[in-house]
Amino acid sequence: MYSFNTYTILLQVDSLLEGTAMAVLGKDIFDLYRPHTHTKIQFGDKGYWVEWGTDCLPYGSILTEILNCSITDYCAKLSAVEQAVAACDPEQLSERLDALVRAFMKLPLYRLYILEPSAIEPALVWKYIEAGRHSDLIAEMLKDPDAFLVKYIRARDDILYIQERYGWFLESLFEGQPFEKKKGQKKIPLAKQLTDHFLEALVSGVSLGEDNQIDAPQVNIQYAVLEPEGCQPELVEKMYFDRLLDFVYVELMRGMQKGFVPKRCANCGRWFLQYPGATYAYCDGPAPGQEDKTCREIGATASFQDKVRNNEIWKLHQRAYKKYFARTRKGTMSKPEFEKWARDAEQLRDRALKSYEISRTLEEKNRILDKLKADLNCV
Repeated sequence: MYSFNTYTILLQVDSLLEGTAMAVLGKDIFDLYRPHTHTKIQFGDKGYWVEWGTDCLPYGSILTEILNCSITDYCAKLSAVEQAVAACDPEQLSERLDALVRAFMKLPLYRLYILEPSAIEPALVWKYIEAGRHSDLIAEMLKDPDAFLVKYIRARDDILYIQERYGWFLESLFEGQPFEKKKGQKKIPLAKQLTDHFLEALVSGVSLGEDNQIDAPQVNIQYAVLEPEGCQPELVEKMYFDRLLDFVYVELMRGMQKGFVPKRCANCGRWFLQYPGATYAYCDGPAPGQEDKTCREIGATASFQDKVRNNEIWKLHQRAYKKYFARTRKGTMSKPEFEKWARDAEQLRDRALKSYEISRTLEEKNRILDKLKADLNCV
């Protein structure tokens, strides 16, 4: 972990290098002393980079983390600081401020790049707290406590708002739609789902909010060539965000453009990130009460059992499968012979399923079942 001085120098060098590149292209040079909660994000094709981080995060990852996180402890620490400010208690304020700053560093997004408390409150930490000048600290904060606490209050309010409003938005998006695409079922594009649920008005003009004061962020975009280690150079869009709420709005919309979207697990209820092309209903985290299995494993088993239980073709196929698999256990059938039989049986099953689904009479259905029974040698 860097010391405060080293950390500051690195940031200044990084800013100078960026400033030089931007100056060449006729762009404005950013202030070297911009606040460290003024977050730089570089958006690429499949994900984005936060500040100087080398890891490319998939779109929707921070939103998913926010939807799952609990900020009860953070809210309590913020309330404690507010009480100490109101009481003008220097000893309590110093201790509680330190606890609040450390809790802030653990919040989604900020935890990725804020390495030391001094990066958030450098003037207060070094001028007052480290020097033991608690009375001066109180005097400084009491000049305008609301301005001092604004970033901490916004972080709390933004996370609570995102959890409530974005959670509602995403659940509304998938309402009435198959949560996991079945075989042969056409996947509905996310944009079509937005219009089907009359949600498109929330995408533009407001940040998913009912209050017209909560506007979508007005962001300035710059471009840069990023050269991740071990990867090909990539042209990225560089933006700076002052609020977590503004960043999450852009992250979600960019993610949905590319097929990344958070979903709620049908088993444990936690949110997980669905990647482009996937249609999972369950997360891959430990299942509640069955830590040796994931929700996805349990969901797949339950889904399969439900499929077998409600379809005569599947019942017949599974009866034949168990019969032939038992032969491998007894040694009367080799493993390669069983694997070949299983592949052939799957093709017979799938052809029968198609015919069975379009058959109109009970006689036709029984004829298909009898033929499959004979083909699978299932008696």
